[in-house]
Amino acid sequence: MMVKKKTVKSKKSKKAKTASWKFPAKPHYFMRLEAFTIAVLALMVFVLMLFNLDYAILPSVLAVVLFLGLYLLITYIIRKVRTVEEAYNLVTSHLEIVRKVNNDKKKLKVIKKEIIGHKLDKFFLGGYVLTKEKRHALFFNTLEELEMFEKWLLGKKK
Repeated sequence: MMVKKKTVKSKKSKKAKTASWKFPAKPHYFMRLEAFTIAVLALMVFVLMLFNLDYAILPSVLAVVLFLGLYLLITYIIRKVRTVEEAYNLVTSHLEIVRKVNNDKKKLKVIKKEIIGHKLDKFFLGGYVLTKEKRHALFFNTLEELEMFEKWLLGKKK
């Protein structure tokens, strides 16, 4: 007498396609918008000091170095006191956002069908999605992350 072995077929569950990223990434110290703003302010400090000190270049350069040094010190202190991190997870039907500010953690779920508008900036690597309830800010580390999100967003809404 032969014993039949039962073979159990495992049903492969269709996992939703996902993509994710965290902001800020460790090697990025400044956002592009922040770096652009600081560069413009440093240039303004240089020009104003240059005109006020009868075109003396060395004191103007020292004023810019002092300005940048104070900015970096204050930024370092603020980032140590208030840590901010955002994690984004794209699933075929929705966007999950996890925001951590110090030890406070908030989870948001933005359903793709409920998105009524969006704006993405490829130069400053940021943007937002707009739902009926709220505007959700988005931050990206690289252009590839932004384009991946844009491709997901412009895909068919299920």
